[in-house]
Amino acid sequence: MKKLMFVCWAVWLCTSVGAQAKTLYLDPSKTIGAPASRVFEEVTFIPLETTRKSTFGAIKQLVVTDSLFIVLDGDTNALYFFDRRGKFLHKYRIKRYKIRDIQLDRSKNALLIFSLNKNFNIPSVQVQEYLESDTQKDISRFAKATWFYLDNVTAAKTEDLKNFRYAFTNPVRFDKDKFAASFIKAKRTARDTLDYQLKIIDQSAVLQNYFPYNKKTESVYYYSGASQCSIIPTQNDSVLFVTRPFQYEIYTLTPSAITESYKLMLPMDNAVPASFFNADFSSRGEMDTYKMEHPSYAHKIENVIRFKNLMFFDLNLFKGYNRYLFDNKTNLIYDYNKISSDSSSYFLPVSGVIKSFDEAHIYLSLSAKSMFNAKKSSEYRNPQYDDVLTRFFATRKETDNPVLIQLKPKEDLTTK
Repeated sequence: MKKLMFVCWAVWLCTSVGAQAKTLYLDPSKTIGAPASRVFEEVTFIPLETTRKSTFGAIKQLVVTDSLFIVLDGDTNALYFFDRRGKFLHKYRIKRYKIRDIQLDRSKNALLIFSLNKNFNIPSVQVQEYLESDTQKDISRFAKATWFYLDNVTAAKTEDLKNFRYAFTNPVRFDKDKFAASFIKAKRTARDTLDYQLKIIDQSAVLQNYFPYNKKTESVYYYSGASQCSIIPTQNDSVLFVTRPFQYEIYTLTPSAITESYKLMLPMDNAVPASFFNADFSSRGEMDTYKMEHPSYAHKIENVIRFKNLMFFDLNLFKGYNRYLFDNKTNLIYDYNKISSDSSSYFLPVSGVIKSFDEAHIYLSLSAKSMFNAKKSSEYRNPQYDDVLTRFFATRKETDNPVLIQLKPKEDLTTK
């Protein structure tokens, strides 16, 4: 069944690449919500085991495999491995390095880890120089890419990708042996004029370039740090979703092409105006002032996740962000933050940041303290908890590990 679902999903992606982009009209002030039972077919709560060794703060990133939940916690700078029932298996750190990004490499049955040496603070201008094709600098002591093999988690077998300069950018695995990478930085003193926002690379060379920009004159990229395209994995390793800073298109990237699949149309109160690109910012302070004066302008689309007729996405604003759900069948856009709990979720919250997804589900998390608070506030409804939640509320504490929420979206939101 899973194989059939994957084939059907891949067929949709391949056919959509050649199709005309679909325009989505979104007015954030007018979007509606829906009860959880309207959107989700199944709601499952999975407490993550709390032991002395497995205790962590919050889920910065979550990778889901057929047999594992893998959590990156920024506070402890560690990876925590749990089985699919939430039982703790293993904890892993990289000595002297701060883990910045994790992703699943299906071709190697491994977790790909990108990390930076905590003893160095490499500015974005220096990173840009290291990314030049003619650089001879060995960056291995600054940034590294590490495969953690998943066939035996407790064995902690690892392998480093040597001197991979794009490890600075957290590139995304693509088409078996390639990566999609993005690093957008402009400066008046740049020695070259032309660069590209999106690059397809292998371990040593740039293979394809997309979206040219001027490194000397495009002042929206002058500010401190660097900007990046959002490169979003799918369940097909040869298909990625891509969005760009200050632009409102969603692209589908395949080995042969990149195609605009969706275009988001926003009201004037939310869309960055054309004058923004001609503002001639000269400092980070000017850019920060602009953002403070226009907090409702949308910066970028992120976290695009597609399930048959449904597409989840985030709209990042200069201040804050909104989450949405687009129903391709009805052309309706729902405000995901307005999805309300009901008896299908035991009156526990099911809105929040989507941490991960697999072929059939999205995954959120809720702190143990929030779980107990939600239980208390809904007691008057007399919810009938399943065995897992009954045991959780009877035996766990507010200081325990977060709880994962596994949500299976419906194929048709018009049915109750």
